[in-house]
Amino acid sequence: MTRNLSTPRRRWVVSRILRPAWPLVGLASGMLLLASCATAPEVRYFRVDPALPAPAAEAPLPVTLGVARVAAPEPYRQERIIYRTSPYEVQFYGADRWESSPADMVGHALLDRLRRSGLFRRVVPWRYGEADDRLEVRLRRFEEVDEADAWYGVVELEYEVVDGDGKGLLRAVSDQRVRAESRTVDGVVRALSQGLAVSLDEVTAKTAEAIRKAQR
Repeated sequence: MTRNLSTPRRRWVVSRILRPAWPLVGLASGMLLLASCATAPEVRYFRVDPALPAPAAEAPLPVTLGVARVAAPEPYRQERIIYRTSPYEVQFYGADRWESSPADMVGHALLDRLRRSGLFRRVVPWRYGEADDRLEVRLRRFEEVDEADAWYGVVELEYEVVDGDGKGLLRAVSDQRVRAESRTVDGVVRALSQGLAVSLDEVTAKTAEAIRKAQR
């Protein structure tokens, strides 16, 4: 199901007159095209903007952290904005979209967060043999949830930290639910930005803690 997307109904007329009626057909087609263009909603593009953290006061860990590409189910690997009115159906806005997929937006924000934290000597996209430890993240939810009292932005990240030998150091889930200030797409995008900022701070801090604990 798609919000704010209208599809005009088409009516086909069969002429009983034997002589050609192409001029009339062309005129009718042109009128239908103009009508559909006049009613088509303008497409708007949105992006998340999680607040930046304060730099860490402590010395960085002497490790290179590799960050794997964020995994996600198909609905979160496309630019359409998801909303739900029930737990059982995924719905999309028709004229409102992300500037890039939620999986890509979260991946870029995650790398930026880890680098700015100052908790690691170096943070790079993961490639085999180039990092001491690896962080894997799966985006499980990134969407608007409509309820009777309000609309909410819901962010859910599952993440795992693995050392160079493949040993798991940490596996956890960050689940954030932020009430939107208004029942609009703009309000939900702000709520998602706030929720993502909290999740990224949590992932960053717990990743550093797990690596630090493993080094003792």
